[in-house]
Amino acid sequence: MTHPPARAGPGAEPSSRPAIAFFELKHALSAQALRTKQQERLLLSVLPRHVAMEMKADIASQPRQEQFHKIYIQRYENVRLRDENNSF
Repeated sequence: MTHPPARAGPGAEPSSRPAIAFFELKHALSAQALRTKQQERLLLSVLPRHVAMEMKADIASQPRQEQFHKIYIQRYENVRLRDENNSF
């Protein structure tokens, strides 16, 4: 039976520290990937995909700033909005 390595402490075996560091890094990366997917799902739930992807690409390509400086608006012709009952 195989057990995961114990947590590193002051008296831990030197050979187990790299294994613990590996598992902690793997866990942190998995958690970050999950957060990234959740953020993308949230973004896609409120914006059309093409707008969300354009925003994502712009944010990734620019240094971090305090505020958005680009407005993501597109003009469409002959568009009608409807509610659930198609009453508009």
